[in-house]
Amino acid sequence: MLLFSVKSYAQLRGVIDSIRYDLRMDKSWFICLDGKNSIIRDLNIKLFGLQTGYTFNGRTNLYIGYYGSYNNERITLENPTAAVGKIDSNTVFALYRLSYFNFGCEYYFINSRKWRMSIPLAFGIGKGSDQKFKLLNNKEHTFESSSSTVLPLDLGFYINYKIKWWVWAGAGLGTRFSINASAYSGSYYTFGLSLRFGEIYYRARAWYREKSIQ
Repeated sequence: MLLFSVKSYAQLRGVIDSIRYDLRMDKSWFICLDGKNSIIRDLNIKLFGLQTGYTFNGRTNLYIGYYGSYNNERITLENPTAAVGKIDSNTVFALYRLSYFNFGCEYYFINSRKWRMSIPLAFGIGKGSDQKFKLLNNKEHTFESSSSTVLPLDLGFYINYKIKWWVWAGAGLGTRFSINASAYSGSYYTFGLSLRFGEIYYRARAWYREKSIQ
């Protein structure tokens, strides 16, 4: 156990030293979409995400991001009088929303020509809200709602594969721990294609300048 702790501490110090070294090297700007599927109170919430920041030495990202839920899926809380699989005027539904800004660091511990594996860590501030309602004449009638400040700490593991220089395929898993509003803590996952808008911008600018000189 002691040997494991010493080894883990040494690995952590190695990562921290690598990040400190990278921050003294050249940097490049990036911007990308970062949508997530998150679980809040057993309900699948889709989060739209946008990140922008700098990549240092090609393997350490410092970024700010914004995330906001955009789907309106609801969960049935109570259904005391309706038959199984049915709803009526006494059925109680709940709807949860979450939005926040964060600041984070992502370190690529595997950073080859085709593959990238990283551990992102971010801390943020935002707002969570919930709404309880019934359906009367097919219209929502809210009888209880609340909101709270959310201080989320996100930690994850991502893996990406480069298809072309401008597009990567990736997937990731992680957890979000809300420090002051535990109801908004939960796991998240992501998968799909990622467009490298920063790289596209730099290459387009270089191409334009080359054409202007000719």
